[in-house]
This record gives sequence, structure tokens and C-alpha cells, in this order.
Amino acid sequence: MKQKYMVLKDDENGKLIIRELAELDKEMFSLLCEETYEKNKIKSAIQKGKEELISALRTHNFYPPGLQAGKIAEAVMTIYSSGSAQPVEVYIDDAEHLAKEPIEILADEPTESETEETEAIEEIFEERFDDNYEGGKAPINNLKSSIAIAEDEFVDNDEEI
Repeated sequence: MKQKYMVLKDDENGKLIIRELAELDKEMFSLLCEETYEKNKIKSAIQKGKEELISALRTHNFYPPGLQAGKIAEAVMTIYSSGSAQPVEVYIDDAEHLAKEPIEILADEPTESETEETEAIEEIFEERFDDNYEGGKAPINNLKSSIAIAEDEFVDNDEEI
């Protein structure tokens, strides 16, 4: 799916507007969401860094994934650093990102406490049960079951319902 984000700076009202559009029909973008932010809140988040800006841009109704959020944050920083009131468009095509090689997942190195836990578990399984068994007792023969099975009753499956 192709998406487009319009980042607009409204200096008259002291707001930042982000519109999310998606290509639902070929070459026709439809508005999915529009979010408005206070200028002071955005400027404060920009000063704290990109991650803080992404957190400030994400809301209950507008929560772009990491890749899109990073590109939108860069566009917002560009608008505020340039001082321009011109809108910036961010295009994202999911097909381009799916075609890339997958990200290599790093193997987790066990921590010291996990290593100790693993060793303790292995010790338990290495113990022999014969060593702990107190021999010489007679086997249990008289077990009384609480379930009784009637041998003379049977079910006729050919009955009509």
C-alpha cells in the first residue's frame, strides 16, 4: 500500500497539521486521518531529540509505525529548521520495504542468572531417581478405582433418532 503524509505548518494559528493519506484506488489518495498539534509542544519535542518528537507526534488516532514515524519526524524538523511555511509530503510504499532483505535478528546471549538457572535445571535432570528410592517395600497391588466399568452394558449405534 502506498501512503502519503502531508506535514503543514500553520503559523497563523500556531499549529502543526499532519494528514495521513492512503492509495485506496490507483493513483487516488484518500484521507485517513488528520492530527493537529500545538506549536510549542512540537518545538519543545524537537529540542529533546527525534525519539521525543516521535512520541509527541503519536496519538490515540495517529500512531505510525517506526519507519514512517522517523520519516515524518525528519519532515517536521526540516519544516521548523527552515522556517518555511511550505507543506512537506512524505511518500511511503510498503512494497519497497517488503522487497528489502530481512533484518538479521541477533541471538540473545544468556545472562549470568540465566546460566545459573540452566545449570540448576540440568542438575535436577541428571539426578538418578534410583538413588532416592527407598527399596524393600512391597509393590502396591490393591488399588481401588473410583470408576467402575459395566461389562454387560453396551450401546446400540444403529438406533434411529
